Amino acid sequence: MRSALALALACLAGLTTVDAQGRGRGSAPARALAPIDLTGYWTAVITEDWHVRMLTAPRGDFGVGEPGVIENPGVGLLGVGPNPSARSNIPYNIAGAQAAMKWDPARDEAEGSACKAYGAPGIMRLPTHLRIGWQDDNTLTLEADAGTQTRMFRFGPPADSGRMDFSNATYVPPQPVRVEPPAGVAPSWQGYSVATWNIVQGGGVVERGGSLKVVTTRLRPGYYWKNGMPYTGNAVLTEHFRVMELPDKSRWIRLTQIVEDPEFLTQPWVVNYAFKKLPDGSRWNPTPCSAK
Repeated sequence: MRSALALALACLAGLTTVDAQGRGRGSAPARALAPIDLTGYWTAVITEDWHVRMLTAPRGDFGVGEPGVIENPGVGLLGVGPNPSARSNIPYNIAGAQAAMKWDPARDEAEGSACKAYGAPGIMRLPTHLRIGWQDDNTLTLEADAGTQTRMFRFGPPADSGRMDFSNATYVPPQPVRVEPPAGVAPSWQGYSVATWNIVQGGGVVERGGSLKVVTTRLRPGYYWKNGMPYTGNAVLTEHFRVMELPDKSRWIRLTQIVEDPEFLTQPWVVNYAFKKLPDGSRWNPTPCSAK
């Protein structure tokens, strides 16, 4: 029984995640270790929340319409009361909801903050095209033509790799990397992003694959949506990029975003986005930020 368990755990170990630097595998750069190919041109596919993604919704529209417009039978009018975001798309506390109700695009423009909705937590929601490539062996760049923004994914230090303890048939999982940007990094719209590969080593009938994890901090306060849905400078954005190929041979990025911002949110906010790969850059069209 112990031998069978050890064999099963050894197989599991072949599917564990490792960091970008590949501890135990020398000093191979992140580009060489990439389990998926994110490079190329991609377009956002808008299949939900069309009116708050393709358009600039009115102030106070938390995803269910303007305050007091929609009535939920047995509950009452949505968007009214102490927390106007109750039962909406973003889990705001009262402070976050009240901050959203103060959105003023003219003031943002006057303050030189037209890019508030183009920061890292918001840019991936916009109807944008992406251009992803390698700046160097350990820095992946993601450019968005909406707002002409550039995100830098810097691959971090090695994580502790998972290992097998064959003496008692126990698998010790890998330990996560503590993400801390260098001292003196000023907050910015795109913040400071540290990336790691989650690699499925594969073997036998299991193909090598994996995903990209990106953790972003040091953000300037901005908006998730263009109608002033705010996040604070203490927000932490965690993203998981996965690539899939459909039967028609089209390639897609499935992006999961998780935002933690206790100052404005009652719980982590999780949302998924989809991007389809384009054959070339013919649709690439950089445009400036717009507050409206």
